[in-house]
Amino acid sequence: MLELRKYVNVSDDVFVVKNLIGAILQGVGIAYLFPILLIWFYPDEISYVYYFVAPGVFSILLGAWLARHMGKIEDVNLRQAMIAAAFTWLLASLISVVPFMGIARMSFTDSWFESMSAWTGTGLTMMSHLESYPRIILFWRAWMQWLGGIGIVLVALTVLIRPGVAAARLYRAEARSERILPNMVNTAKVIFQIYLALTLVGIYLYYINGMSMFDAVVHTMTGLGTGGMSSHDLSIGYFHSTAIEAVTIFLMIMGAVNFTVHYRLFKEKRLKPFFQDVQVRYMFFFLLPVIALMAFNLTQVGDGVGTALRQAIFHSVSAITCTGFEIADLSKYPELSKFLLGILMVIGGGAGSTAGGIKLIRVTLMYESLKWTLQSAILPKGAVIKRKVGNYVFSEEDVQEVMSFTMTYFAFLLIGTVYTMIRLGTNLTDSFFEIASAQGNVGLSVGITSPALPLDMKVLLILHMWIGRLEIFSTLVFIISVFFLAPRMVRRR
Repeated sequence: MLELRKYVNVSDDVFVVKNLIGAILQGVGIAYLFPILLIWFYPDEISYVYYFVAPGVFSILLGAWLARHMGKIEDVNLRQAMIAAAFTWLLASLISVVPFMGIARMSFTDSWFESMSAWTGTGLTMMSHLESYPRIILFWRAWMQWLGGIGIVLVALTVLIRPGVAAARLYRAEARSERILPNMVNTAKVIFQIYLALTLVGIYLYYINGMSMFDAVVHTMTGLGTGGMSSHDLSIGYFHSTAIEAVTIFLMIMGAVNFTVHYRLFKEKRLKPFFQDVQVRYMFFFLLPVIALMAFNLTQVGDGVGTALRQAIFHSVSAITCTGFEIADLSKYPELSKFLLGILMVIGGGAGSTAGGIKLIRVTLMYESLKWTLQSAILPKGAVIKRKVGNYVFSEEDVQEVMSFTMTYFAFLLIGTVYTMIRLGTNLTDSFFEIASAQGNVGLSVGITSPALPLDMKVLLILHMWIGRLEIFSTLVFIISVFFLAPRMVRRR
């Protein structure tokens, strides 16, 4: 810490970070105003408008005040971008509690849990009897998941922040590194356009297969955003439709695929780029054996072959894409099936997608790095080993970074699992499953998450959702900078 303090300028950090946060807060404020459009279709819910207008206008005004010197920022370092990104997710989730507290009459902690779960695309919920709630608040949850899927930061890059270093640093700080186009803001706009086009396709497919328009909009936003929040307690299982489940699987996979693949699909108008992508291939590489094992395991506890296979396919895709939709009660699943789903949640979807988890490319890289290590031991000294996975080329530093991230990810997963076991007395599988779901931003649950949870467990899950969404390092930089470096620097002055 002593060495770090030599390189930290608190006044510069505060100036840059508050302006970045201000720009992003304006985006959050604008997002708050969109649910008001539902009043056109459901005029009987007009009394709830206040709970969106007041915090929305507040966010816009506060953001404009904080970002009033945005044009004077000449450079943004990665530490500042990480602090801004981490703080933005915390602040956005805190500001977003108003509708839950005002309309659903939920406690502050439960409301914060719900909004953090929505913004991070997790899907764990403190709400039940969803059909009894006003549509505007169900839309609000889905809308946050849709925006959270591509990221608060990415939305802000699209509409608010000027091109340049600030945009690029924020994009990377939010755990994204893929560039479709050389220009950062143009990349953000292309991703947003692809995302919107897929959303319209999803709404259409759901609607023609029997969903109401409202349900189609909600489930498309949460499916493509790999969030998984539903307008029904039984999630996708409410509809009892194989066609709707098939559409959902399609949307979940689309959400978990790298946006560069989508771009190539749209540009080349053929499916070849989809199947050429190494992350897509590894997704199916992990899915197929898990589906087979799960289906067999479910038949052992009494399910028919057709039902077992159907549930195994759906829940395996839901787990690896980090979506969280369900068609059955997972708390009744055998231990092996829950463990397999937990492994898929840890692996996660593609880098550069809306999915969470460790990410397929990292898992692939760890496997390939073992092969490269063996090659370096076998080949003559000085032999050049090309570190390439699919179309991705990696340096030694990239490999070390992936190893560090993975070990840190498992460390947080282990801490959360052990704490849950001790605090709640749950078994290893269930504890691991729930923590993996929160940290991987998935949303599948074996029944642990509920309003009856102790306060410390709710906060623990909130932290895991926050840490997982920003892929750990941004949150660690934020915590170290705010709670360790900044106070000591201020005292020295």
